[in-house]
Amino acid sequence: MRIQDRLGAVLGGKWRLESILGRGGTSTVYAASHVRDRSRAAVKVLNPELSANPGMLKVLLAEARLVAAIEHPGTVKVLDDGFADDGCAYLAFELLVGQTLEEVRQSQGGRVPLEDMMRIGDAVMDALAAVHAAGVVHRDLKPHNIFVLEGGGVKILDFGLAKQRGYTADAAQDVFGTPSFMPPEQSLGLTKKIDAQSDVWSLGATLFTCLSGLPVHTAKDVNAMMLASRSARPRSLADAAPELSTKLVAVVDRAIAYHKAERWPDMKTMRAAWQEAHPHWLPTLPPPRFDADPDFLDPSAVEPVFTRTQKRSMFDPRELLDDSQAVPRARHPGALPNATANVSRGPEPARRVMLVAAAVLAALFVAAIVLLVVAAR
Repeated sequence: MRIQDRLGAVLGGKWRLESILGRGGTSTVYAASHVRDRSRAAVKVLNPELSANPGMLKVLLAEARLVAAIEHPGTVKVLDDGFADDGCAYLAFELLVGQTLEEVRQSQGGRVPLEDMMRIGDAVMDALAAVHAAGVVHRDLKPHNIFVLEGGGVKILDFGLAKQRGYTADAAQDVFGTPSFMPPEQSLGLTKKIDAQSDVWSLGATLFTCLSGLPVHTAKDVNAMMLASRSARPRSLADAAPELSTKLVAVVDRAIAYHKAERWPDMKTMRAAWQEAHPHWLPTLPPPRFDADPDFLDPSAVEPVFTRTQKRSMFDPRELLDDSQAVPRARHPGALPNATANVSRGPEPARRVMLVAAAVLAALFVAAIVLLVVAAR
């Protein structure tokens, strides 16, 4: 059955599919209403070819199980699960009204205003602290999986790659996730090393991108991005957004540290530092404002900077730069001309010695003349 053909159909005798909210490689999400009480829901329907795969069914059911283990308003609630008449499995979630954080970012030209990002970031950290307390690791945290509600608040979406203590949603032990927001241990396929600190890294990368408009690693393609994630130390947020405060930069930089021992130990500690870094905002989350950001800098005009103080990686990170986007750094209009450009370097050392000697002899000659004049009187 084609995706459009499902519109108007009733799944499991309960949910009437009304419109398509989105589709991905494994499933399609529909807006639906209950045939009895007209309650609204978002229904995720697994693609037909995958519904016949026991492993993919395990993933879908695992998502429902993991989300049900978390009691926090920042996670999406599962309302129902079952099978359509053609055998496709589905999950019914609460229907959300608003935008994903990625949609918010794009609507602002690539960067989310700082005051809004402070509130959103705080709410996400609060929700993730509850997720981790339930023993769940998200493993695919990114702007696309954070939903900003129209009436205020946020929701964390898509626990399809999540894992719980002693249980993993994906049946295979391959590399899953999104390269731009994937911590080193995950990109290396070290499944047993993935834990709450891996989510700390992914959230740090999310904050990095939303505040600067740029990814942590800039690479030519997905493979180069994976290579950078595996072996290159992340650049500082200050390189991509130098106007941000040093305290705020320090919070994000520590979150995306290459080695887990150098990251924030948990989400609660990171949240406390986040609140302290920029105290000029209220800890509550009113309806988000997304006004135009006058300080937006076009990412295509930014050339990633690798300072001399950065430790060397296994390779030169500049080899991964997207040459099609990198352009020469523009000179500040108020910059002074190079003071050393037209300045003479002075006489050579040997000539300098001769001049000094001549000056000394001349001084001695003048002194001798003065003494002779005084003696003659």
